[in-house]
Amino acid sequence: MNLVGPCGAFGAWGPLDRADPPHFNSMKSNMGSLHTLRKWLLAKTLGFGVTLLCLGGATATSALAKEPFDFLPLPEQAKPVAEPAEGYRLQRVGTNGYVVMSGVVQANFFVTKTGVVVVDAPPVLADKLVKAIKSVTDKPVTHVILTHDHADHAGGASAFPGAKIVAHALTAELMRVYPDPKRPIPTLTFSGARYDLKVGGTHFQLIYPGPNHETGNIIVYIPEQRIAMMTDLFAPGWAPYLGWGNADHIPGLLKSYDALLALDFDVFLAGHAYRIGNRHDVEVSRAFFLDLWNWTKETIAATPFDPSKAEPGNLWLAQSIWFKEIADKVTPRLIAKWGNELAAVDAFTHSTVMAVVVSTFTDAPNIPDSALKP
Repeated sequence: MNLVGPCGAFGAWGPLDRADPPHFNSMKSNMGSLHTLRKWLLAKTLGFGVTLLCLGGATATSALAKEPFDFLPLPEQAKPVAEPAEGYRLQRVGTNGYVVMSGVVQANFFVTKTGVVVVDAPPVLADKLVKAIKSVTDKPVTHVILTHDHADHAGGASAFPGAKIVAHALTAELMRVYPDPKRPIPTLTFSGARYDLKVGGTHFQLIYPGPNHETGNIIVYIPEQRIAMMTDLFAPGWAPYLGWGNADHIPGLLKSYDALLALDFDVFLAGHAYRIGNRHDVEVSRAFFLDLWNWTKETIAATPFDPSKAEPGNLWLAQSIWFKEIADKVTPRLIAKWGNELAAVDAFTHSTVMAVVVSTFTDAPNIPDSALKP
């Protein structure tokens, strides 16, 4: 596929095929070939995202429409669900809980005896969340629990003035770095691993398993209703987003899975995708994590780093080629095993493998072998 656009020095993009990278030793004296290598690395390593940014939305959409890519179809369990005229779906969970869904974004609220407790407030749902609450009760929103600081889940909190904003102290600390009026600084925070919040007869356990998707990202657990919530750990029925959702601490994801599975729950609410989740979804996503982590580690050991594939001294380029070689080996294995069960395994997995490669060297966690078994 040839995509041509206003990409500055890179000019036209070459075919995005599965060809091997040009070897640096064959082009040391040819700057045009170096240019070819850079184009190839950008196209293959950064993928279509760079191309889309370079071309601009309309042109990119047109190009993609003319030549569709050959990706795996979505499994039935992961397909989108039609939305009613209101523009959102409202699903009851537990005895007093509701999930508001629009597109792939979700938020939750619980109607207690004394008021409404909201868990996360995505900005794209802010108006819909307010409407959904009013369709169920005239009680005021007294608390907004923020699982973490990211704007796509906290950026609608200002729609509930007067409510107590509840979060981990680490989340509040992050939100103070660049204050955002759309994300009010939490007024009720806790430190450490757990906080019990009781509102109008409903018991919310706020559990911090350690850094994971984001520092401060917490589990919200309602034991009496067997409901567990953790936003952005994964989307039920889906493979991970790019770089496992740009995870702050990839090894900490495993701790989060294990902390969740230590709880007694049937319903799992994840903040994203087209349906609510369950315990089996958590188990499946953990199993995918183990395959991704273990196979990446095995492949690193079996794939020697060869700096001669880049210009002497250009460690960035040499490592990017090596990362890609590892991801090229791991990704097909993951697609072969998980492609029929999880959605979009062939979308971001290649880049996620490379993120795991970096994590194994920088985070370098001393994970016990027993923890890396199914």
